[in-house]
Amino acid sequence: MMAKQTEQQEEKKEEVTLESILKELPIPDEHKQAINNLLTNLATSVVETKQQLAEVNAKLDKVATGASEATAEAYKGLSGEQIYQIEMAKASGPAQQAQSQLIQMMLGSTRSSGGGIDALVTDLEKLNALRNALLPQPGPLEMATQKAQIYQMLAQTRLMNKVVGKTTDSYLDKLEAGVGEAEGEE
Repeated sequence: MMAKQTEQQEEKKEEVTLESILKELPIPDEHKQAINNLLTNLATSVVETKQQLAEVNAKLDKVATGASEATAEAYKGLSGEQIYQIEMAKASGPAQQAQSQLIQMMLGSTRSSGGGIDALVTDLEKLNALRNALLPQPGPLEMATQKAQIYQMLAQTRLMNKVVGKTTDSYLDKLEAGVGEAEGEE
């Protein structure tokens, strides 16, 4: 009895195809054909894209494996700290180059128009003037908060100097005197 029911269910379960679904739709045959073509092209492009991604991933895996083997061979016999220093030097190379170009431009060694310290100072003066015009001057509460933060940082630095055993409080005294002088000016 169970076998008969299973067979009947299997007979009822025909393979669902796009054509069988489209037959049931009450639309013109041209539209059915267009839908069929669209979905077929979509399925084809999905399959092709998956294949292309698989090929790209395989190539990337091959390159990564080759690079890691070459790196392991190059670093053979080096300590972890030495490897770290080498990798940090590689990573910081482009930033150092950009920084040196920026310094050359600022110093006017490239001799481009608008370069040099004079142009930089002029630009900074313009930026400061713009900032002063757009931003309101800090109020008494903000000034007091900033000074309290400075005094707190100085106290923390003195405490850390005592913990470490440093006796370099002369520069802290100068900083504190500078903050005190700024209070006297206001």
